Amino acid sequence: MKFICDNPCDTLKAYLDIDRMRQVVTNFVTNAIKYTEEGHIKTGYKVENGNTLYIYCEDTGTGIPEEKKDKVFGRFVKLNDFVQGTGIGLSICHAIAEANHGTIGVESEVGKGSTFWVRIPLIEKPTPFRL
Repeated sequence: MKFICDNPCDTLKAYLDIDRMRQVVTNFVTNAIKYTEEGHIKTGYKVENGNTLYIYCEDTGTGIPEEKKDKVFGRFVKLNDFVQGTGIGLSICHAIAEANHGTIGVESEVGKGSTFWVRIPLIEKPTPFRL
């Protein structure tokens, strides 16, 4: 299996909770490793429309049936009981995306793999907190 990183920017200034974004990528990659035996896992990001950060993890794993795609971000959801894990990783990613005013999703085809993604709006600087 091949691991590919797609980092198109030399630098990217963004006000994000880097630990939470790292957690999202880690969960995406961990799931990809569980379901991918051959081919590749590719992670990366890009800036869309100058104001949205798109982070993704693409794999050539088993894929997700259409009827189960809308359930993968639920708490304690496991699509395969024989694969290690508790089923909360993607629900945590969903909560992180929402807390950052973003969206999360998956594109998948059985036998061809999946791409999990998160879109987070970029801000130039944080809004100061005032009482």
